[in-house]
Amino acid sequence: MATGLFIGILIAQILGTMLWIEQLKSSERNRLVEVSQTMGSRIGQTVEFFGKLPKQYRHMVLDQLRDMGGTRFFVSVNKIYIDLEEINETEFSLLVRSNLQDSIFAQTGAIENMEIQFVDFENLKILSGDNLMVDLSPKWKRFALLEPGDSSPVAVVQFPIESEWMYLAAVIPEGKVMTGIDWLTNERIISLIAVSITVLLLTILFVRWIVSPYRLLANQADLLGKGRKLRQLPEQGSKEMKTTIRAFNSMARRIQKFISEREQSYAAISHDLKTPLTRARLRVEGLDDGEMKDNLIGDLEYLDTMVKGSLQVMTDGTIYENEKSINLSDMLNVLTTKEKISGLPISIDIKDSLTIKGRPLAIERLFSNLINNAITYGKGVEILAERVNGEIIVKVMDRGPGLSDTEKVNVFEPYYRLEHSITSNHTGLGLSIARNIVNIHGGEIELKDRQGGGLIVEVSFPS
Repeated sequence: MATGLFIGILIAQILGTMLWIEQLKSSERNRLVEVSQTMGSRIGQTVEFFGKLPKQYRHMVLDQLRDMGGTRFFVSVNKIYIDLEEINETEFSLLVRSNLQDSIFAQTGAIENMEIQFVDFENLKILSGDNLMVDLSPKWKRFALLEPGDSSPVAVVQFPIESEWMYLAAVIPEGKVMTGIDWLTNERIISLIAVSITVLLLTILFVRWIVSPYRLLANQADLLGKGRKLRQLPEQGSKEMKTTIRAFNSMARRIQKFISEREQSYAAISHDLKTPLTRARLRVEGLDDGEMKDNLIGDLEYLDTMVKGSLQVMTDGTIYENEKSINLSDMLNVLTTKEKISGLPISIDIKDSLTIKGRPLAIERLFSNLINNAITYGKGVEILAERVNGEIIVKVMDRGPGLSDTEKVNVFEPYYRLEHSITSNHTGLGLSIARNIVNIHGGEIELKDRQGGGLIVEVSFPS
């Protein structure tokens, strides 16, 4: 999850950076269009001015301009065309060249063989073409262009005028973008990753702060469903979370109070019934032998079995027993070994070493009951235990008569028996208790038909 979140944040950062770069490029385009149009207009005015001067006055005027020194334009009339080393062509240099040309032509009209080039200030050649402007002696420096102070290129316009070449040079203000800029530098990439990691950590901390109370609440709800006594949860988190926890605490208190009162009432009633039942049994024993005496004793035994079953439900250990790590493989092997004394066919197949966390006595009672049922009604038992898709599956199988779909549902009801009679050994509570034990451990129990006849009792636990 953290990896996916980090990738998502990083992609968002990259998209945001790309959008910022496009906005910056758009801003630079608009600025360069304005700069190049203004510069082109001024160059056009200069070209128009020198074009109207008689040839013999051109050099005189140029000398006077140079005497002023330090201008933004360098103008000369050369005898030859000067070859220059141009910068690499970029979208911005093409944009500036196009706007310069349009602005100049708008001022002077179309000029044949005019060339517009962009040159680094360090590579700017002037006059005869053998001189670099940066190499001029201090005496001549005042005639040169003002140095741009950055990597802004110089725009050079050359075109023939009579038998000479007009040469105009001017620095593009803040034109370093024309030389090509690595918009996504290593520093910016590192910054993106650092910001993404920071945002990721802050997001994880925030999500944990939000989710932590929910996890605790979910865990407590699970424990409540398994019959565990809960501590009151601290009210923390957002306002809504505090309200939810407060409501859960109140609900848990009511449920636990209800269960406790029900257990006490149930146990008290069952316990109190034992005394009159014992007294009645003693009185019946004093009667003369006969059919009525036998019927009364049968009824009293039936009631006694019902009372013992009720007490058994309340004291089977599934509520108050502490959870431990249970080696299910060893437990099943021990239980089947004990049942081999019956002399009936018993087999067990355990694929792996299986361990669950639960209540040992309750789990032992569960499988002891299921194995006993299979031996009693199926005249034999086969056990298969394995781990499947993160769950521990135990199948208790027999070759008995099986159950109808209706009976598969009814056998889980308390006191339900297929023979429709209750004995001291079989009260009809076994599968009901078994299902309660399985549910308390977060598992499921299901009855299935076995191919070839018989029944499969499939118990699954989360591993």
